[in-house]
Amino acid sequence: MEALPYEAQMALVSFCAATLIGGPVALIGAGRVASLARMTISFAMRRQLTTMLGLSALGGLGAFGAGLMPDSGAVSLAWLSGLVL
Repeated sequence: MEALPYEAQMALVSFCAATLIGGPVALIGAGRVASLARMTISFAMRRQLTTMLGLSALGGLGAFGAGLMPDSGAVSLAWLSGLVL
């Protein structure tokens, strides 16, 4: 990805982010996504300790999983090229 110009990198990242965010909104509707986000945030604010521990565990699992990959750059490039092509 470093071989691409900066504008192309930004376009790819923006496309991936828009796809990840826009997919659920297009499938179930903006109103339902907004109400689901509101419910999730209210739950997280009421149960701060549970949310903090859950997010910490999720981050730890992500860091552990990243350590299991031999070369994360090659894996992400292969995933991205499969997504684009």
